[in-house]
Amino acid sequence: MTLTIAAFWPPPPHETTVARYRQIADAGVDLVITGNYLNDAISIRHALNCADEAGLGVLVASDPRIEVLMRDLDPGEEQTRALIGRVIDDYRDHRSFRGLSLMDEPMPDRFGRLAIGVSAVRSRGFLPYVNLFPSHATGPYDEYVGGFVSAVRPALLSFDRYPFLSSGDDPGYFADLATIRAHAAKAEVPAWMYVQTLAYDGHRTPTAAEIAWQVNTALAYGYTGIQYFTYWTPDPSRGEGFRPALVDDGRPTERYAAVRELNTRWLRPVGEELARRPWISAGHTGPLPDGARPLRDGLVASGEVVAGRYGERHLFVCNARHDTATTVTLAARACAFDPATGSYDPCPATFTLDPGAARLLRRES
Repeated sequence: MTLTIAAFWPPPPHETTVARYRQIADAGVDLVITGNYLNDAISIRHALNCADEAGLGVLVASDPRIEVLMRDLDPGEEQTRALIGRVIDDYRDHRSFRGLSLMDEPMPDRFGRLAIGVSAVRSRGFLPYVNLFPSHATGPYDEYVGGFVSAVRPALLSFDRYPFLSSGDDPGYFADLATIRAHAAKAEVPAWMYVQTLAYDGHRTPTAAEIAWQVNTALAYGYTGIQYFTYWTPDPSRGEGFRPALVDDGRPTERYAAVRELNTRWLRPVGEELARRPWISAGHTGPLPDGARPLRDGLVASGEVVAGRYGERHLFVCNARHDTATTVTLAARACAFDPATGSYDPCPATFTLDPGAARLLRRES
């Protein structure tokens, strides 16, 4: 599976320029998910032109025809396929066009419509995308996700759950991460997740370490799609109390620089290295979060970590804490991946992981 680094909520129409889209690409992002009032064919095609020049892909998530077709209308399968085909024909000549988002956070009564939409987009050779609710909005989550997979036969599984609350950390984050990944593995499709970049109602502004923690815990669980929520700060008229995101009123925040560093110097090279081998499982040492399993690999002797096993010899080890460093002791010899060189260097038996940080280890004995 290849790694996708995406940004949701790009610049608004009056800021949609080639320079702005190159700024997105400079942050190590390769896919733009539209929104932020890019909600007609003219503005979307302009965004696609900018992405063509900047070397970015675009997932169109704000075409109102798709929104109405999936949520409100039921013209029958033949008409649905024809209407989706017309939308795709409006964008398909752009080399940046990757596919259509059919719905965000659907309830089960929409799964039948989405099954037709997913099939229609896939038959045209593009990505059909649907992003799912977190568990606190659905009832039994395994039933919700399993029902979606069974009915819709999706191309991937994506969800959002933002863990950094004003009152502390969301205790259900790992349970949802595990549920989505388990269903993705069973269906043999990629798993994508959203990373919280900003404060809004009931949620605090994440630190650079907390952003890295979200990315690295997702890699430990075998996710191959990292989507940043949000890139541009939503305007106040939308409500929800959004605070500055990666770019605020055209000005990059300190989190833009942190995400650029994370994406280009860590996530991209380590993600490409992980893509060379299959993800097997994830486990935790120390206190187990809700829905988590203990680590059974045997390489980590001590340390509070969440780790993902890839292939027979590789273990992606992430600090389970985003607020304090942890000391890790290994039970066997290992080498650590150097993202700057692409090589593996001998790893000491005991080392420290900074808050939210990770290492990719290869067992040597």
